[in-house]
Amino acid sequence: MSTHPHLMERIRLEDGYNEDDLPFIEHALAQLFAQLERFDPSMVHIGLRVKDRGRPGMHTSVEVCVSGLPTVVGVSDLTDTKAALNDAEDKVVAQLREAADRHHDRRPRQARH
Repeated sequence: MSTHPHLMERIRLEDGYNEDDLPFIEHALAQLFAQLERFDPSMVHIGLRVKDRGRPGMHTSVEVCVSGLPTVVGVSDLTDTKAALNDAEDKVVAQLREAADRHHDRRPRQARH
């Protein structure tokens, strides 16, 4: 049973991933999903790509677009599929936190009296 069905629907599987990978992906991206829970799922788009899966030179990327924030991309050159996805996820989560903090800091503040 999916714990993040609305966010799982927002994943676009690109090179190197297929539908059979979805249970693995959902488990591997738990930290990212927790970070994205504060957004309406319709505002979120996630792209996953792996080049040369399981071979030397493997290249994994996670791209996240959230309406109103800059697109963030995490990339990993690790050769273990799970470790690479987690590495790319960590990079995306850090960037999302920074982008959300910058966005929050730009909002007008109430004048103090």
